[in-house]
Amino acid sequence: MKRYLHFALAALLFLCVSSCGEKDVPGTLPEVQLSVSPETLAFESADKSNKIISVTAEGPWTAKSSADWIIVSPASGNGNGSVTVSVAENSNSERSGSVTIADAKISKTVSVTQESSGVNWIVPAPDPFSGRKMSSATYQLLIYSFADSDGDGIGDFKGIQSKLDYLDALGVTALWLSPAHPTSSYHAYDVDDYRTVNPLYGSEDDFKALIDAAHERGIAIYMDFVLNHSGSNNRWFKDACSDPESHYRDYYVFSDNPTADVAAGKIDNYAGAKNNGGMGEWHEITIGEAGYWGRLHFKVDWTGSTKYVTVTESKEAAQKSNPSATKWLWIGSSGNVGLYETASGIFEITLDVDTDWGFLVRSSNSDSWPAGTKYGAPSGSGPLKLGEAFKLDNSGSCGDITFGGSKSYYFSSFSGDMPDLNYGKYTDCETSPAFKAIAASADHWIDDCGVDGFRLDAVLWIYQNQTDANVRFLQQWYDRCNTVYHAVGHTEDIFMVGEAWENHGKEKLYYKGIPSCFEFDYWGALKTAVGGNASNYASTVVKFIEDHFAQRPGSAITSFHMTNHDQDRAASDLGKNLAKEKQAAAMLLTSGGKPFIYQGEELGYWGTKANGDEYVRTPIMWDKAGRDCARRGVNNKVDNSMLNAEISVEAQLANESSLLNVYRTWGSLRNTYRALGNGSMSTTSAVSGGGNAIAAWMMTFDLEPMLVIHNCAGLENTVTVSVSMDKPVALLGTASYKGDKLTLGPHSSVVFKLY
Repeated sequence: MKRYLHFALAALLFLCVSSCGEKDVPGTLPEVQLSVSPETLAFESADKSNKIISVTAEGPWTAKSSADWIIVSPASGNGNGSVTVSVAENSNSERSGSVTIADAKISKTVSVTQESSGVNWIVPAPDPFSGRKMSSATYQLLIYSFADSDGDGIGDFKGIQSKLDYLDALGVTALWLSPAHPTSSYHAYDVDDYRTVNPLYGSEDDFKALIDAAHERGIAIYMDFVLNHSGSNNRWFKDACSDPESHYRDYYVFSDNPTADVAAGKIDNYAGAKNNGGMGEWHEITIGEAGYWGRLHFKVDWTGSTKYVTVTESKEAAQKSNPSATKWLWIGSSGNVGLYETASGIFEITLDVDTDWGFLVRSSNSDSWPAGTKYGAPSGSGPLKLGEAFKLDNSGSCGDITFGGSKSYYFSSFSGDMPDLNYGKYTDCETSPAFKAIAASADHWIDDCGVDGFRLDAVLWIYQNQTDANVRFLQQWYDRCNTVYHAVGHTEDIFMVGEAWENHGKEKLYYKGIPSCFEFDYWGALKTAVGGNASNYASTVVKFIEDHFAQRPGSAITSFHMTNHDQDRAASDLGKNLAKEKQAAAMLLTSGGKPFIYQGEELGYWGTKANGDEYVRTPIMWDKAGRDCARRGVNNKVDNSMLNAEISVEAQLANESSLLNVYRTWGSLRNTYRALGNGSMSTTSAVSGGGNAIAAWMMTFDLEPMLVIHNCAGLENTVTVSVSMDKPVALLGTASYKGDKLTLGPHSSVVFKLY
């Protein structure tokens, strides 16, 4: 019994020690770990309530939110406490964040979510560019004012080549170069030689190097080709003027009696018409030697209503000009020479003459030519004969009084510096000497240099606005060039676009002759649209394209542009409104057809022709310092208030929201999607509402449709869209949708991929 009690007491003592252990040591408390409750908080989109997080902690702690839209209070505490959480209103899509509470040892996270208001803000997610260009966009550049590589202030071939990466980044697939030929003017439309390049721009090897470098980047080269006229310093024209028997006489439009020949329908480039179509004029020349070199005596008889001059060779002493004269000769290197009155109404002088062209008699010593003060040769009179009285004429048609040669006249649609070329009767124009010579030069640029196409200048005036004749000529010209293009190994057709500067109704007829013409009515439609009246834009553009295909089924290419080197700048037309300029770019680059971008348009250049064409042909400002800026190329006629550091390429590349970056973004988009690059454009019923400010259409390639929507209002606008809006690929400005309602910000644009 005693032994049993001994063991029981021992077991009881063991149990007491085991159950109490160190916890029962006097002066110690249990450790409290950090905890929070609840672990999640959920808010509605416009929730104004406060939600509480309970905190259990032993010591100091902090509270911090992961986003600005989550507001916590207080930001810290000590021991047990609570944190109040609220959120800002959510007008975007559903979002999530967290609140983190931490003490010295551990942290706890409470997730926070907030519902959306049902509005989805559009964030474009375009497909990556495959490297294969889909677009047909072309950049028009002026060789003389694009980029200067050698510091002489004039643009050149090497300058263009150095900027090919810039052009490539714009997404263009072709360059239209201004005339590259030798010239007597800065603009180069008066061609002195069709077979060579202007040495100011570089050598032919430089030109070939440019073409090769462009081709490596998938960029074609189109030459500007002047078919209507040459320059007056072209050797063909100079030879034709100096020799009545010249082979080149048939290259130009000459007549000894234009009035009679036009009335008889003998002027070939009038295509049988009895007038010149309302453009151009006849210019008098002397065929053969017109001047004289030696000592002559001049006697002017001013006594009667008809005035005469008699000229004889002389051995008398030469006289100086009479400073008190009332009658003068205007002659050769001597300029204005005063005559001596030797009897009442008789004026004379003996003079050493050195003139290539002849002389005139003047009744005024003014630096200008006041009306009625110039006396010369009557129209068709021929040269004077020494020793015989020559009748003077002071009508507006009087010409130079010459000493030899024969009087003739040549026709020019534009100025006397640009004589019209003559291709003979349009029914067999391809057999004319001028056609063969010009075509041979085109062969050289296609075959030897590798150009990919031509822009044809002034095609309305080849046969003086006679549509059938011009179309027949262009058919022959295109077929000739295309045959050569195929012969050098190309499987596709050569590109050719004509400047048929007419309204759409007449311009479309030229598609019977060549595959493309500039649609000059397009800028009016686009300008009207970005001005806020956009509802007819899509149907108008679609009609342009359909009409061209009707004339040339299957191969018509509609060329769209805002403005060019002969028009006031687009930015000036839009009042220098940057939002409208950006939207005009987006609309051009999302429409059908072949878009052309004019040099400086992508930088927002403004300018008008009021002070001269140079002010719409401004050189590119490449960097803020103005290096490589070809100011001399436009005779230094630039608007310095515009051409400054802020409008430069350097400055705009650094500004994500610049006009240049809009062109780059939307140009890249056109290359990424076949539907935008070369798809068909059609009107759509998928978009409704929004009033006249909304322009919407579909672009489709095969079974790949894309929806394009532009809000051209200066205010926010909402439309109803009946197709999915979950694949936005491009955005200008702002846009959001809720259900089938799309809200576009002012002058905002969006493109949806629907496949």
